Amino acid sequence: MRQKPVVIEEQMVAQSRFFHVQERLLRFRSGEELRIERLLDGGHRSVVVVAMLDADRFILIREYAPGVHGFVLSLPMGGVGKDESIEEAARRELAEEIGYTARQMTYLQTLSLVPTHLQHTICVCVATGLEPADAEGDEFEPIVSHSYSMSRLLELTTGDDFTEARSIAAVYMARDWLQTALGGQPAKLPDQR
Repeated sequence: MRQKPVVIEEQMVAQSRFFHVQERLLRFRSGEELRIERLLDGGHRSVVVVAMLDADRFILIREYAPGVHGFVLSLPMGGVGKDESIEEAARRELAEEIGYTARQMTYLQTLSLVPTHLQHTICVCVATGLEPADAEGDEFEPIVSHSYSMSRLLELTTGDDFTEARSIAAVYMARDWLQTALGGQPAKLPDQR
């Protein structure tokens, strides 16, 4: 197994409500040293939900994304509250963002996002057995939802409209899971309170 570099120094160099920038001085086995900066997750976890209307159709939402200052097509997603499990957060986001509840919530995988610079991860879940639910969201504007077909996934992901990487990865993971595991025992959601 490869040995990680040794952390010689570390300090917080910037901090805001959402971002914590840490600087580290690393020493590698070769003796070389490198100063890096990384964004810490601040103890926050996130969840993304692939909401399946049936074995083929899933729901995407169009909402404003401040990072790109535009509207993007993505899956329902959001933060996991301090006292929430991944499943509870996935169910809350599903209700708040698209107005559904799920009879079954299946955890697929935890993904790292830009691991060279970010500490942040996101948990991918698939929601099946959807039923309408009432919940108020925390968005500034109403979210518009659309249904899409897994059978047209290549067309969707090669266009200009659906470019949000976490959502694309989650949809492909859900498609593969549905093709191989639907009807089998679902993966258990990790209890990460």
